[in-house]
Amino acid sequence: MAQISVIQDIFVQNTQSKGLGSTHENYFRKIEEIAKIYNGYVRNERTYCKTCHMPISAKEIRGLTTKIKCNCEKKADEENQKIFEKRQSFEKVQKLKSISLFGKRYKNVTFENSETGLNPSFDMAFNRAKKYCENTEIVLKNGYGIYLFGDKGTGKTHLTACIANSLISKGKPVLFTNLIRISQLVKSTFNKSSSTTEQEIMGRFQNVDFLFFDDLGTEIFTKGQNDTWLQCLLFDLIDNRYTNQKSTIFSSNYTLNELINQRGIMEKTVDRICEMTKGAVMKFEGESRRIAVKSKEIPF
Repeated sequence: MAQISVIQDIFVQNTQSKGLGSTHENYFRKIEEIAKIYNGYVRNERTYCKTCHMPISAKEIRGLTTKIKCNCEKKADEENQKIFEKRQSFEKVQKLKSISLFGKRYKNVTFENSETGLNPSFDMAFNRAKKYCENTEIVLKNGYGIYLFGDKGTGKTHLTACIANSLISKGKPVLFTNLIRISQLVKSTFNKSSSTTEQEIMGRFQNVDFLFFDDLGTEIFTKGQNDTWLQCLLFDLIDNRYTNQKSTIFSSNYTLNELINQRGIMEKTVDRICEMTKGAVMKFEGESRRIAVKSKEIPF
C-alpha cells in the first residue's frame, strides 16, 4: 500500500500547495487525472494499470513525477530485450556466414539435417564432432583440432560443414577453405594495384578462431627435387596456428604418413598437424555418398 500512496500523495500535496485544499472532490479529480495520464483506471480510491491490474506508483525527483513501471511494462521490456538479442544473434550469424568462404552447397548443412545410420565410420566421427561443438569453449581455449581422412565422397567435407555451421551458430568466427584458395588470395596481393597486403591475407587465416582445411594433400608440393611455393605457404600457416594454439580442422583423402610419403608435404609440417589433432584422427570408409544419389532427389 505504501507504493500506491506515493503517486497520489504527490498529487494531493500539489493540490494543497496551490491552495485547492484536500477535499474528497479534489482528491478524486487528481487520481482520475493520474489514471488518464498513465492509461489506468480508478477503484477504491486508487489507480490501477488496465493491463496487469497492479497499482500505479511513481517517484518524484527534483519536482518531476516519474511513473514506476508496473509488471506488464517490465514484462514487455524483457520481451523486447529478448527480441533485440535474438535479432542481434541472427545478424551476427549471417555476417559470420558471409565471411566464412562457404560455398552454396554447404551453407545450410547441419547435424540436425544430416542423414546417419548408413556408414558406421561416418556415424562414429559424426558423434565425436557433435561433442566437439558441444564443448566449444574448452576446444577453443586448448586449440583442439580434428583430422578426417578416407576415401572420396564418404562425407568428410559434409561433416566439417556441420561442425563449421554449428560453431557459427554459437557466434564463433570460422573460415572454410583450402590451400589453393589461400594461395590465390595471397597471389592477388602481388599486383601493384592491390589494396590488401600478403600479411593481411595470411593474418586472416592465421588468427581466425576456427580454420577448416578441406582436401589437404591434393596440391603439388614438390617438383623434381625442389619444393613449390605452396610448401612454404602451408608451413607458415600451420606453424603459426600451432604456435598460437588455434583450432584447425582438416579433411583429406590421405593418412598423415601419406601426406609425407606420397604427397611430399614436409615432415615438420605434418608433425605439427599431428600435434594439433592428437587424439582426434578419424578414418572414413565405405562407398562414395556422392555416387549413391537417390532418384527421388532429382525432378526427372
